[in-house]
Amino acid sequence: MEEVVFKALLTDTKFNKIDNFIQEVINANKNNGATYESVRESIIKLILYRFIKIDTNASNDCILRENNFYQARELGSVSSWLEKRRTYEYS
Repeated sequence: MEEVVFKALLTDTKFNKIDNFIQEVINANKNNGATYESVRESIIKLILYRFIKIDTNASNDCILRENNFYQARELGSVSSWLEKRRTYEYS
């Protein structure tokens, strides 16, 4: 589900209210079993990977992209970024 959320963030260029973004992902991926909890957990993982952060100072909790997000975009996926990161840590 992290890849689905990541790809949604790639195509959605505007800053989103977090609840609206979750609902957009669910609506676009109902056939893939997207639920509120699965999307929410994926967003939390992306926050932990430092792909995104939530700007709570904004009036509507905007999603902000961080450097790791752009590195993953260059590599093409979250899994590619994780693999590269693991390889780097173990070498």
